[in-house]
Amino acid sequence: MKRILSLVILSVFIPFVNAQETDINKIYQSAIENYEAGNHKKSTGEFSKVIELAKGIDNLSDYVLFRGALIFGGNNDREKTFQVLNYLVADRFYSDLDNLNSQTELKKWNTTKEWKEVIAKIKENKETQPTRNRENIKAKLLEAKAILQHDNGRLWGHQIWNDSIIVLDYDNTMYSLVKLPGSKTDDDTLYYKTMEPNALVFVNTTQKYEGKEYATVLSNYLKDKSATIIHELFHLLQFKSGKFKGDAIAYLDETNARILLRLEYEALRNALKAINEHKGIEEVKTYLKDAVLFRKERQKQYVKYLDDELEIETLEGLANYTGFVLSAYDNKYEKALSEIDQRENAETYTRPFPYATGPAYGLIFDYLNIDWRKDLDKIYNFAEIYDTKLNKSNLNISTKALTQAQARNNFDEINKQEIAREERQNKLIAYYTDLLFNKPTLKVAIDDFDGYGRSFNMNGTLTIKNKGVIYSSIRGRDKSDGKNFGNFATIQGKDELGKAGILSYEKNGTTYFVFPLPTTIAGTKITGDFYEIDLNTGWKVVKKSDGNMEIVKE
Repeated sequence: MKRILSLVILSVFIPFVNAQETDINKIYQSAIENYEAGNHKKSTGEFSKVIELAKGIDNLSDYVLFRGALIFGGNNDREKTFQVLNYLVADRFYSDLDNLNSQTELKKWNTTKEWKEVIAKIKENKETQPTRNRENIKAKLLEAKAILQHDNGRLWGHQIWNDSIIVLDYDNTMYSLVKLPGSKTDDDTLYYKTMEPNALVFVNTTQKYEGKEYATVLSNYLKDKSATIIHELFHLLQFKSGKFKGDAIAYLDETNARILLRLEYEALRNALKAINEHKGIEEVKTYLKDAVLFRKERQKQYVKYLDDELEIETLEGLANYTGFVLSAYDNKYEKALSEIDQRENAETYTRPFPYATGPAYGLIFDYLNIDWRKDLDKIYNFAEIYDTKLNKSNLNISTKALTQAQARNNFDEINKQEIAREERQNKLIAYYTDLLFNKPTLKVAIDDFDGYGRSFNMNGTLTIKNKGVIYSSIRGRDKSDGKNFGNFATIQGKDELGKAGILSYEKNGTTYFVFPLPTTIAGTKITGDFYEIDLNTGWKVVKKSDGNMEIVKE
């Protein structure tokens, strides 16, 4: 599976801004399910719990809050409904009038004073949105530029700031501090234009535009104190020294491997807490040693994956570390702790893990004054850095040492949770085996791999051994001028594990996507239960004798 994951979204599509509690996503999903089933009282109670766990509506996304307003509306809770709507229009500048007017749950109040005030504010927001967007994007880019110019290459020995960065907004506007072909400016600082169809993929990454490599950042990732901008600009710098593979590490979804990785997370969490709470250097060293023990044991058991694991950790771990450490966050340790929580709570560990381990090891090494940051063209091995720079010898693994480390790092609870998860995982595998292997499907090959962009929720994937990767939330966009079949996307609101699933696999150097059979085919529009496909001109669907379908050139 060397090619499937080469272009991926570098920040996950999670609906919660800062809430990292273990069960918040489950409670939110239950609230939605009860709302859709008409259990409005229960749904309202659950969404109120979501707000409580998130520590206020400030920490919930616009999408989640809007769904919350509908939930409160379903329970005829007028006060809470308008509390959320007023917050959205006043503090988040919500401006989707068509979406609001289409909600039957809210029409019972469309003659009230509160409703008219919300509508008036939305119309005002829509009028001022372009100017506000431009000013906000300009400010965020200039803030990041100032941070990196102040760093002036001290962190890595190279200047990270680069004017080759584009911010992508979801209205297809692209923004840059440099003049792009066909762009315009109001102030000779920020340039903007409407993006040509399929010119870029909506993803935080690096990608070519008009023959030049740019870092691209989505506009809704600009609230993180410059961390994402710095992360992507670091990639732009990093790729000048060489390319690193970002392939998913399949074994990390096996129960034993997850237990060892979670023990490592716990030890790193304890080390970061010890630093943050000023508990003393020896406690930090003890937990760091525990983390390296768990890491070495895991990598010893799965040694054939080690090279790929270190590459993705060098790629994403260092970028996330750099984004954190140079960002404007006041407390980097709290940010690293939140990242561990987020990645530990993910359904899959196959790709998200370096986003947690990179900042954690980097910050701990910095705290211990370890001289670990060297060239950008080398592969970084955190266990090896520990052995050579701190321990001054190879840390040996013994049963006694592992047992003692387990006792310090919550082994019993982690083991219990993972055994229970294994049962759920087996049910998911059975579900997708039936959906995408036992039943007839729709298949398509990617003819021009480099000309096809993909973005997905890395926390919503499932690796099926020797079969491929299932994506519950994914979007594909053709950039090859018709060499590929077209564009596709899972439908928002249905794109979660256990419901949606699109298979990707590689065979003889070609990448394939496999969908459940569609429900309707109308011209170039193909619709399934949880996905939509738009075919390019010159492509069609053919039905095969075995009941399967395939998208082919005419």
